[in-house]
Amino acid sequence: MAGNDARGRTPLSLVGQEPDIAFYTRQATEHGGPVLVLGSANGRVAWALAGAGMYVVGVDPSERMVQAAEEHRGSESPEVAGRVRFHQADPRSLRLSERFPVVLAPQNALGMMGSHEDLEAFLSTVRHHLEPGGIFAYDVLNPPPEPAPQREDEEPGSALEPRRPVFAFHLRERRQPGAPLGIHRLRLRPFAAEELDAAMKSCGLTPRERYGRFDGKPFDPEDARHIGVVEG
Repeated sequence: MAGNDARGRTPLSLVGQEPDIAFYTRQATEHGGPVLVLGSANGRVAWALAGAGMYVVGVDPSERMVQAAEEHRGSESPEVAGRVRFHQADPRSLRLSERFPVVLAPQNALGMMGSHEDLEAFLSTVRHHLEPGGIFAYDVLNPPPEPAPQREDEEPGSALEPRRPVFAFHLRERRQPGAPLGIHRLRLRPFAAEELDAAMKSCGLTPRERYGRFDGKPFDPEDARHIGVVEG
């Protein structure tokens, strides 16, 4: 996997980090900053990248999430705090003047897209902000496998296994009186690898790598999530 040495070992600087943080830090340090984090939530990934020396722009549609990310600023050194800024904005329509060698969608940010139209709008934002030759890395829930077909000698329902819900509650955002409608209740949607690949190609992105775990395990359709690296 990218980021390991010739013997497949993880650099010592990343040992002990949470697996997703280590994965995204590798991607960022290999390709250089600044880094755009779409769906930055409470800033967990953005602050980790800043601590690793990256300049980071975090974007999230939730005012509460952006406030939570900003609350962490006081616990960082002035040097680290100066490397991060956060925006409250809808990632489907975001258009900054900057371009980035690395764009990330961590913590299932793509799963907030409730339709293929939303997904393509999100990916168009990715493509718009990527520098030529830049990379987009993400993780997203994988749909559950279809139940096995029932055999004729089985009792009705015996071949069926519980399925994970297609949507799971993520957060609920209260709307202030008179505020415009936006993303107020967010749910997580899984996307199959094939449908993600098709959407990415239609937006000018080229899928490059896919894993079933952050440690580089090859992706299997039975995995709970898939983790990808895409070229712009």
